[in-house]
Amino acid sequence: MFRFIITATLLALLSACTMQVYKLNVQQGNIVTQEMLDKLNPGMDKRQVAFIMGNPVLKDTFSTRHWDYLYRQERRETNIKQYHIRVHFDQAQKYSHFEGELKKAAAKKGDDKKTKPSA
Repeated sequence: MFRFIITATLLALLSACTMQVYKLNVQQGNIVTQEMLDKLNPGMDKRQVAFIMGNPVLKDTFSTRHWDYLYRQERRETNIKQYHIRVHFDQAQKYSHFEGELKKAAAKKGDDKKTKPSA
């Protein structure tokens, strides 16, 4: 009986060592779509931009002239999708333009395709 318990315990420990841990897809930041960027028009105030884009991840406390929208998606250890959109405001706190680009999910070869150049 003692040998059976030892054998069962060792088999359980060995089978636990060969199992892989399931890792979730991790998404962080703001989801920004091309449709959102297309709705932005110069002269919009910050409230209107926030209505379209949502609240940004980063608001610089020392400069109110831009907002940063960051997004990152990971699967296991690989970075699948990442972008950084910076929305700029003029001196009157009206929307002027944005910088950055949305990239489609990386292809198998690792090529990224641009969907829209920065305005």
